[in-house]
Amino acid sequence: MLKQLFASMHDTLDDVIKHFPTADAKGKQGLHNKLDVLKAMSDSFIEEWLQFEEKMARFLETLPKSSGWAVAGSSGASPALPEGSDASEAFKRGQGYFQLLMYDNAVREFESVVQGHPEFILGRLYLAMGHMRKGNDAEAYRHFRFITSLTEHDQMKAVSYNAMGCIHAKNANIEQAQHFFKLAYMADPSSVEPMINMGICMSHHGSQSAGEGFIH
Repeated sequence: MLKQLFASMHDTLDDVIKHFPTADAKGKQGLHNKLDVLKAMSDSFIEEWLQFEEKMARFLETLPKSSGWAVAGSSGASPALPEGSDASEAFKRGQGYFQLLMYDNAVREFESVVQGHPEFILGRLYLAMGHMRKGNDAEAYRHFRFITSLTEHDQMKAVSYNAMGCIHAKNANIEQAQHFFKLAYMADPSSVEPMINMGICMSHHGSQSAGEGFIH
């Protein structure tokens, strides 16, 4: 079902990319509307996936080490925090604050988690996204870059590269933004956000609003 949904979204985006360069003003407005629909559909995907990833990691940690699932789950993914530990409780509080859009509080909790468990990539990803939501782009970028150098987890790489592209786009570095959106898509071809952002790059090229509307 999800595969069909993403296929449909990719088809719609391909249509936007194909027709945008030659569309007239009215046509461009219609294509912008399609991008808005795609953005609305995908905006919540990343945060939902983060919660799923954390739950999956916790379950995989309970399986015997000889289990093929346990081995597969630990390959490139973020290890789970010990259940009931201070770090685990801080991470849960951070998730709660993040969902409530209380990013100052969320960042404080995630920073305490990462300081004690620098290898906990999921916590660092939340921390980076919290900084990004607060507008601390330099600090967010530092953490995203660290994640891409440390993990082999395709989705985490894609999320990080996509966010780095958004930061470049925000600063009107469109070529760099496109470069990172391409890296995100290469890391996880099933991800639609980088391709949507590529489309937005095309629609904003040469515009004063070059950093607006990107999905991260």
